[in-house]
Amino acid sequence: MNLEALTLNLQTKYLQKELVGSKIYRVFMPSPHAVMLMLKRERDTVALLADMNGGSPALYIPDRLPENPEIPPAFCMLLRKHIEEGRIASIEQSELDRVITLEIDMLGASSKIITKKLVIELAGKNANVILTQDNVIIDCLKHVGLAQSSYRQLLPGREYTMPPAQKGMNILTEAPLDLVRAANNVPAATFLKAFIGTSLGIGKATALELLLAADLLPNMTHLSAEAEAMLAKQIELLQLRMKDEKQSVYALIGRTNQVKTILVLPPQALEEGMRVQEFADINSAINYSMSLKPIQLPQHEQIGKLVANELQRLQKKLQALEKDLAAANNADEQRIIADSLMASIYMIKKGQLSAKIMNIYDGEEMTVALSPVLSPVDNAQAYYKRYNKYKRAQTEVALQQESTKEMLEYLASIEASLQTASTKAEIEEVRQELISIGLIKEFGKKKANFKLPKSMPMHIKLNEFAELYIGKNNKQNDYVTFTVAGPKDWWFHTKDIPGSHVVLKTDLPEPREEDLALALQFAAHFSKASTGSNVPVDCVQRKFVKKPSGSKPGFVIFTNNKTHYINPDEQKIAKYLDKVK
Repeated sequence: MNLEALTLNLQTKYLQKELVGSKIYRVFMPSPHAVMLMLKRERDTVALLADMNGGSPALYIPDRLPENPEIPPAFCMLLRKHIEEGRIASIEQSELDRVITLEIDMLGASSKIITKKLVIELAGKNANVILTQDNVIIDCLKHVGLAQSSYRQLLPGREYTMPPAQKGMNILTEAPLDLVRAANNVPAATFLKAFIGTSLGIGKATALELLLAADLLPNMTHLSAEAEAMLAKQIELLQLRMKDEKQSVYALIGRTNQVKTILVLPPQALEEGMRVQEFADINSAINYSMSLKPIQLPQHEQIGKLVANELQRLQKKLQALEKDLAAANNADEQRIIADSLMASIYMIKKGQLSAKIMNIYDGEEMTVALSPVLSPVDNAQAYYKRYNKYKRAQTEVALQQESTKEMLEYLASIEASLQTASTKAEIEEVRQELISIGLIKEFGKKKANFKLPKSMPMHIKLNEFAELYIGKNNKQNDYVTFTVAGPKDWWFHTKDIPGSHVVLKTDLPEPREEDLALALQFAAHFSKASTGSNVPVDCVQRKFVKKPSGSKPGFVIFTNNKTHYINPDEQKIAKYLDKVK
């Protein structure tokens, strides 16, 4: 479960209403990553549970109390010493961030009030519980040293530093139209991305719901003045909803029986297999989320999710490499500065932050940044070093770009294979491919006496003269193309789109037009473009198809091809597939 800061704002308000003024009479740690405060209120007793599980950290009032270990951990004993008998004076969220702080008043010497803070950071795998006094860390659930973070260390005796502040305009306090216009002026691939980056407190889920509520498409790149007003109206409605104390919330439950997130807005954008459950308050929704037991996805879906995540990671890597290459392309600029500095070395003194010098290549004056701790010569050498670094990076980044693009293409072919895989043997062959490239790590030895039978490609008898062979994964594609097909058989594959290798074998000197048309239909159908129109399909005799030495399964090169544009006829294809079944 990944809660947005906006949702945590609701939970903070709920906890303020229920717990401020209550007294801590006992502290427990039900597990090594959870802290539970037992509280006395005027009317009853209640618990506050901070579960710092890396997958779904949460702070809530539990409906059922978890069991506690007989021997409390050291951090539990420390909390008992410092905050038992204290009163919760306040519960506050840091801006619209995933940090909630409990101020706890204790009675000290001479009846003096001492305030300690229990800081609960709910940031995914970095979730933590930190006890401080006068902004100095007394101790924390998870210690973070210099090896784990150079920005801040969470260790006893250190000054407490807040996590890096999130940038953006507060979705709850900013004028809605100002926020929308600010996002509309940010250059981005889509307005949705610009909106998420500009707004503080919401993630992709809420941003998408706001766009849909305003009847706007998520892939829009720029909003008109009318669209800006429509979205601003929805943000204004959201701000009003957040002020309602009786605000319902909506849990999005995925196919694995886990809550993906909890939204304030009634959801319209649902993934396949996802369901929605409404709750009267945020605490009830979190309780429900923490009570669910996840179910194991079938292997087919597990592999599909793994491939999709890796594709997403590689696409982000490719974008980062493009930025690195753009920076590396400034190599010559660094050399020009270095050469010009050396020519003007007599004009520069150590300690300067910058200098105006002449560009020796075009005679123009330019201002260059300098390090005040370096001598003039060392400053020039620093620019030469940067020049050499950038020159090396140009080659290295280009190679990384090429290998990343190759892997993206290969994983796209794996994704297409999963769409057509229908037997355990076919899925196992895809899994073995992913093991071979290191995407799946296999531990231990497989049982020698268990082995799935080899999967076979799809075979369709079109008529007395012709038959088709269709590969349903990369291993089958190689088999169909280089074992089943003869040099004079015809080979089909979607152009620049992952899909199956299709081979048409015929007893006639030349294939009939209707048989070629059917083969083109099947090639389009068994591809990632199966639901599209004007799908480009390459057709060539098998003798012109080659497999480069050392290439990945399913990868081929070919010449002498002709490209046809096909509109898949699902009804015609279904008739033949029914016969195969």
